Amino acid sequence: MSGSYAPLAVAAMAGSEAIAADTEAVRKPGGPASSDERLRKEIGLLSATSIIIGQVVGSGIFSTPASVAILCGTPSAALVLWFVSGALSLGGALASAELATMFSQNGGMIRYLAHSYPKPRALVATIMAYSVTFFCRPAAIAANVSIFAQYFFYAAGRQDFIESRDYLLRCIGALAMTALMLLNMLSVRWSLRLLNAFAAIKMLTLLVVSFTGLLLMLGIVKRSSGSNWSRGFAGTRFDVQSFASAMTRLFWSWEGWSNVCYVAGEVKNVKRNLPLSLGLAMSVLAVLYLLANVAYFSVIRIEDIDNGTLLAAQFMNKVFGQTFGQTILPVCIGLSILGVVMSELFASGRILYSAGKTGLVPYGDVLGEIHPRFGTPIYAMAIIWALSLVFLFAPPPGEAFSLLVDLVQEGMWYFYALTAFGVILLRRRLPNYPLRRFRSSLILSFLFAAVSFALGILQFYPPAVIPGKPLPKVPYYLAPLLGVIFMALCIIPWYLRMWRYVNQTGRQLLSWIAEEEQEVLKMTEEDVRQYHS
Repeated sequence: MSGSYAPLAVAAMAGSEAIAADTEAVRKPGGPASSDERLRKEIGLLSATSIIIGQVVGSGIFSTPASVAILCGTPSAALVLWFVSGALSLGGALASAELATMFSQNGGMIRYLAHSYPKPRALVATIMAYSVTFFCRPAAIAANVSIFAQYFFYAAGRQDFIESRDYLLRCIGALAMTALMLLNMLSVRWSLRLLNAFAAIKMLTLLVVSFTGLLLMLGIVKRSSGSNWSRGFAGTRFDVQSFASAMTRLFWSWEGWSNVCYVAGEVKNVKRNLPLSLGLAMSVLAVLYLLANVAYFSVIRIEDIDNGTLLAAQFMNKVFGQTFGQTILPVCIGLSILGVVMSELFASGRILYSAGKTGLVPYGDVLGEIHPRFGTPIYAMAIIWALSLVFLFAPPPGEAFSLLVDLVQEGMWYFYALTAFGVILLRRRLPNYPLRRFRSSLILSFLFAAVSFALGILQFYPPAVIPGKPLPKVPYYLAPLLGVIFMALCIIPWYLRMWRYVNQTGRQLLSWIAEEEQEVLKMTEEDVRQYHS
């Protein structure tokens, strides 16, 4: 946990004597300042879709449906919540797509929040920049790389390694993360190819499960006796605890679609490919997720769910035999988690790069350095790698590391909510913004924002107890409380940089926000076509 204080130390230095990082932006004729001109546009529609799938599909869909169904009481009610959460998540994704066409540089929510809430002195964007780059992303990478090896040991029949050799798993994770980071540093093209390969493995695994569900629906494959679907909604639970716990798990299973927005500056034909990739990925995953749930609960009665194993493994054992459930599926899930790590590493370096280029964090001249040969922000990526190692090895085994995993979730819900609300605010403040080439549904944006904010608040509500699952040894409110405290502490580096440093030096670190908007508002249709060419 000691690594979580890194941004405060960095900002303290910046407050008194650090050199500002506002490298002159390269501008397109008739267009806004773009700090990403030196980054090559190598991300096409397929790769953009793979980045989204790579972040969204981890181990969640292979295990989460079990706990969601138990919390809801019936698979029918769970299926409804999967549909509702998917529709709302699609609304959030499309809201980000609208903002990405308006501000098509790298940085994603950092830029969107800076434009949506410029006062006081980009406070919201700065807190988000520090929270994500110095805590949430490195902690998420550490959490994922520490568990991906578990699935390979499980497939090899060595569960004893999983239970007794925690630091061995972490060392394997560190080696895998280092190899993936080196590839990300050395070649964007080969990184995208590997991302596409991981996405293909994820989709193939999902398709096997989902296609089986479709065959079960059509009656081509015989269902098990005593199907869950015959009971309808009888026995459904409606208490707040069960609903809150279920929705938290559901939205976490959909989370990750924002990843492509962080690299928008490298997407080819962003006004077309970015909204299309978001809509395509989320729509396809929604269909596959629903079919996967149909498959699981057409074979396994809710009373027979084994909480000690993955629901998907239990399903595979029943339909295809033990080889699939205990060997092939765990390997596919392990590779899926490695794909999540790859996607996180690819985007995380760009997030820190953008935070430096926009002046929200110090030493932007270093963080914003693009390697002349490889075309990647190698220094920003190296810092993300180092912080991930700290989060990987610093916490002791057991509850401390589980707490780290829970901490990753807290805070992001608030940023998602503020980003979606930002769409509504910018529609009012900049109604005729020339670069707005895609319009999302304001109703869905509002609903997604409201639910995301509610999810952040509900983390403080006592969770429902799942039968067969051991109770955590730490208080349920500790993770969200620490997350809120950390975000509050980020006000310190914001003050030191945006007030004390600016007042001492007279530098205008945030002038780019208004300048960018004013330049775009002056653009003609010909300028817009030239900008996107």
